[in-house]
Formats: sequence, C-alpha cells, structure tokens
Amino acid sequence: MRITTLTPATARDLLRRAHPSRRRQEETVQSYALAMRDGFWVTNGLPVIISRTGVLLDGMQRLAACAESGIPLRTYLAENVADDAYHTIDQHRRRSLAALLKQDGHTRHHLLASLLQRLAEYDADALGRPHAGPSAWVRLTRMLSTCPEIEAALTASLARASSPLPEAARSTLIFMGRQSDPELTERLLDVLETPGQFPAHEPGLLLLQELQRDRAAASWERPLALAIKTLNAMLAGKRLRGLSWNNRATRGKPPEAFPCLLGYQGLTALAPSPEEGAAVPDGQHWQMEIIDSAVAKRYLAKGGQTRQPIPAHVQALASDIQRGRWMLNAQPICFSASGRLLNGMHRLLAVIAADGRIRTPVVRGLPEEAGPSYDTQPKRIAAAESLAGDFGDQGLATAMANLFWRYERRTDHTQYKRAGAAEIREILTQHPRLIELRSFARRMVEYGRSSVMGYGAYVMEREDPGTAEIFLKALSTGADLGQGHPILALRNTLQRLRREGASQPDQLATLLAGWRRYRSHPAAQQDRKRQASPQGSGTRRGG
Repeated sequence: MRITTLTPATARDLLRRAHPSRRRQEETVQSYALAMRDGFWVTNGLPVIISRTGVLLDGMQRLAACAESGIPLRTYLAENVADDAYHTIDQHRRRSLAALLKQDGHTRHHLLASLLQRLAEYDADALGRPHAGPSAWVRLTRMLSTCPEIEAALTASLARASSPLPEAARSTLIFMGRQSDPELTERLLDVLETPGQFPAHEPGLLLLQELQRDRAAASWERPLALAIKTLNAMLAGKRLRGLSWNNRATRGKPPEAFPCLLGYQGLTALAPSPEEGAAVPDGQHWQMEIIDSAVAKRYLAKGGQTRQPIPAHVQALASDIQRGRWMLNAQPICFSASGRLLNGMHRLLAVIAADGRIRTPVVRGLPEEAGPSYDTQPKRIAAAESLAGDFGDQGLATAMANLFWRYERRTDHTQYKRAGAAEIREILTQHPRLIELRSFARRMVEYGRSSVMGYGAYVMEREDPGTAEIFLKALSTGADLGQGHPILALRNTLQRLRREGASQPDQLATLLAGWRRYRSHPAAQQDRKRQASPQGSGTRRGG
C-alpha cells in the first residue's frame, strides 16, 4: 500500500476496470466532487483497492468524483489484493452525521445535524425539493467547529419553544436571519409569540395566520419559506398583502423556487478557506500488523471512538475470525496524528470477542478532521461468484442465502439478524443451486417474496428431488389441477397472503407446510405415476 496522487485521467482508466457488481452512487459522487472542488477533501487512510487481476475492488465513488471534478485525488492505493476479498469490503454499519457530532461531544447532536443539513441544502438550492443530495460531512463538521453561530442559533431556537414556528424552520431562520439583520429577525420571532403587542400591519401577523392555518401539517419547508418571505418584506420595508408558497406544479405552472433571504450569503461565506484546515499533515505512515486481543484492547484505550458499538455487528465479525473466514482486504485501522482511533472500532472489538488475531494494515498520522469521512456509504451487498464468473440479481441470491443461514445455521445465541459477507459467500459457494433458482423465484413473485420462493424450492429439492420437480412445476403453472388438488389450494392461499402483505416467515411456513401436505397426499402418488407414464403428461390432475 502506498500514498499517491491519481489524476482525473488515471481515475477514468481505473473506472473502466471496476468490479462488475459496483454501481455509481450519484449522490455520493456529487458530494465528494463538491468537497474536492471546495478544497475540503481529506486523505483518510482508506485506499483505492486494485485486485491481483487489475480489477477495481473499491474506490469507484472517489474516482468518479475525481474524474468529474477534474481535481487530482491524493489517496492511499492498495494493489495485488485477492480478488475474492471484494465481498468483505464496506461491511460496516453506516454512520450518521448525528452520531459523529455526538462523538465530538455535542449534546444536541440530532438537532444540530439536522440544522447543518438544512443550511447546506439551502446553499445548494436543494431545500423544498425531493431527493436532495448529501453534503460532505467533513465540510459540515469543519464549518461547525469554526462557526459557533450555528450552535448558538440552535440554542436560541430551543429557548423559544412556545413559538408557533416549527423548530426546524425556527433554528434555520435564526441562523440565516442573524447573518442578514439580527434585530429584524428577533422582531419577527417576537411577533409570532406576542402578536398583541404589534400593529395590525406588521408582516409577521400574516405569517402567524398562515402558521395557524397549517398547524396540523408536519412539514417545516413551507413554514420556513413563508418566514423567509416575511423577513424579506421587513428587510425591504414593505407591507405584505398576501403570503403564499407552493412547491408543486399546478395547471401547467412550474413549482415555485425556494425563496432566498436578502443579505444572507450562505455557509460558505462563514467557513474557513480550504488553506486554513484542509492540508494533509506530514508524518502519515502505515504498516501491516498482527492484532490480537491484547493489542486490540490497547488500541481501543486510545479513545476517540465514543459512538456506541453495535453488538450484532461485532458478533458477526467475531464469528468470521473464529471460523477462519476473515480475509485481508486492505481496509486499515486508522489513527489520527494525535493517536486518536478514527476507524476500526468494531474490528478491534471483534478480535477481543473472538480472542483471536487478524492481519491488517494500520495507518497513523491522519488529519483529525478525517473522522466524519468514514462509513458514509451504504453497506455493500454481499454475494458470491458463480463458477462462470459474476452473476446478475445478486441481491436476490444474497436474500436467499440469508434465509438459509437463518433457518439452518443461526443459533439461539446469535445476536445478529443477517449473515455476514463471508457467511453469505460461503453459503452460495457451498450451495450453488440457490443461485440457479433465481429465475424460478422471480417468476413466482405473485405467490410470495422471491427469496421465500427460491429458498423454499431449494428445501423441497433437497428433501425429494423427483416430487419437488412435479410440485414446483404445478405450483408455477397451475396447469391441469383439478378441484380439491392440494397444490391448487396452496396457490390460492399464497396469493391471499401476498395480497395481505404477510411476513417472510409466514409465507415460508405456509409454502413448506403445503409442500409437506402434498407429499403425504394421495394426489402426490397419482402425480408421480402420471409423470412416469409416457401418456400421462397431458392428463388432468385430480383432487
């Protein structure tokens, strides 16, 4: 592993070699590209990973952002990693901005995270629009550390708990309004709380009427938009004759844009320049280490990881270590320049729980602000590769393998609810028929979840291959099923459960119970005889 700078051209070349299962995540790419353009990108120790055969195993979103932004990417690069390590990468539990703020000691972390996101979305002209992309957490946390006005606005908002303006709109308005005109902002909030003390032409009274009319609404976007329009009128010294905002298209008219507050220049105007905090410190280094329980305890004692661990995730990793499924995948344990543990808590806890040892890279000397950059992407789907290479519909194969694990491997002492990546791969490798049953499972979606139908079919084939072939064909087609035939009754029951939204366990229990009733039913013997008869394939199945 080495640290290097990848040019946009190199990034595009590596993207052409991406693992076929990887997909571009547009919101993540745009978030990364924004951080790169604004100079807030930090080297956090996580490498771009290339396999022994030259396949890009990890780093697609970062490389796509590099190519799109035109900004060279300074990163660690790990090469010659085992190709089958792909399924072990990004098996974390996704972190939240609120959890990161809590880790940094902020007591009102949930409210503060929401305020930061709203302010960032306002800057990106994304408020009031669905599917707004996420902002780079490194950028937001750095702004919070250098702009105490953000937390002060939240404190001021919570002090006005009796205000009819929802808190989400109130804290946002207070922060923005204080950058524009603090006195008029306070006046508007006072009008909403004590309307009787102000003249009838006060703009805030019209806002109060609208808020009272929409009191039952749960949204905060419209109250904030109306509040900004009201404050704009006050800033311009105008009287309001009406107040409205509609973000939906009506009668051919496009939706109304979210209003801009006069005099507010956005978070960027208050943030430090990239040169003040984004430089990569000297002294970064990495080494391969063998970590046992004693070392893991020592590393955890260094502090920095104040978020609560997820016991089920720790247990899943510990199970992989104990059963020899742990794989070296180049994702390192990360420490800051001050020695603070930035990333790797669950792996270290798993080593202790398993009383085992793992071989893994360890990176030290990283910038302190790298903390918010870890585990921001969704957990990667775990799947195996077929003998012929990669296969489609890996999500379904993984879901079927999870059912196999739940009903055939999970013990009463297992805390985690889903199989780990290594377990999924092991199951699909040892039971490739699960992969082959994907098409049947998809065809049967009318009768149950595809994962249920696929795993159920696999159970039947193992119990009685010949009868299962007859049963599954009849269940799929419904052809030649006479009145009272048990498969016909099962089809009707499964369709009813599907319409009622029955749970996965209920669907599976009904399917397998119907299968076992059929095996002991006289119709099964008749169907087997008919199947064996050269003339019997087209005759009607009786009840």
